[in-house]
Amino acid sequence: MPYFWRRKFTDRTDVMHSLLKLAAVVTAATLLAGCGGEDFSGAYRFKVPGADRIMVLNVHGDEAEIFAEENRGARIKPLVKMKASVKGEKLLLDDLNSSERLALQRNVDERSLDCLNCKVLNIKDGALWKYDPKGPYDVAQLLKDQARKDEAALNAQMERMQQQIIDNVNREKEAAKLTPYEGEWVYQRMSKRDSLSIMTIWRKSQVKQWAFNFESMDRLGHDLPVFEVTEAGLKIGQPGEARLYTLSADKQILTCVDCAKTERWVKADPKKDLSDRHYARQLAGNPSAI
Repeated sequence: MPYFWRRKFTDRTDVMHSLLKLAAVVTAATLLAGCGGEDFSGAYRFKVPGADRIMVLNVHGDEAEIFAEENRGARIKPLVKMKASVKGEKLLLDDLNSSERLALQRNVDERSLDCLNCKVLNIKDGALWKYDPKGPYDVAQLLKDQARKDEAALNAQMERMQQQIIDNVNREKEAAKLTPYEGEWVYQRMSKRDSLSIMTIWRKSQVKQWAFNFESMDRLGHDLPVFEVTEAGLKIGQPGEARLYTLSADKQILTCVDCAKTERWVKADPKKDLSDRHYARQLAGNPSAI
């Protein structure tokens, strides 16, 4: 090929390469202008005023959703799924099930988002959605984890209910043996710091205990302790912590035989009412020891 034609061919090739490069640059610039050069992927949080709820905007690629965190993050609740797009410097979110659109833009902190029309969510326009560095979240996985926890909690509740049924059956069996111990009993105070404690023992209502402030008679506590009637006496308390009580010959005193300190209960007169503060205090005693 003559030199002239070779030169002309080379020049045309160089021009074509230049044009292709220019086209690529223009295309890239056009795409960049269309998306604003922004990547809004991530999570953003909004605290609902006056409510124990946080709304989380979760953006990943061209998809987004809003879910609520309730009870201090203990539970999540999906609210809406959206299509995400970017126009200029704005993030546009289109509801997949309606014509609603949210528009947001970067806050001055370059991380969080300012909502431009959040009235569609019943939120004041200009609301700040704070950037969450832990996002974006895998919502599907979060819901699976929540479902597993719910199932485990339900199973635990069922086990507790079954155990309660077993305990109630056992209590009723033991209650039939309470006849020798039936009555209302008052703890004999050993110190001024001791509360006024009352215990009722009946086959029908089983064993119940109350504690009151000795001076004011304000109630301090109420308990339905586990109990067991044995040949050695009446055991009160959880297994491994139960204390053994025995009756005096006249069945008027109930004494703990394995307590670390002296513990005695005196039987109240069935003809008197322990709601009489004077009588209850008299039975409990008012020792001078501190």
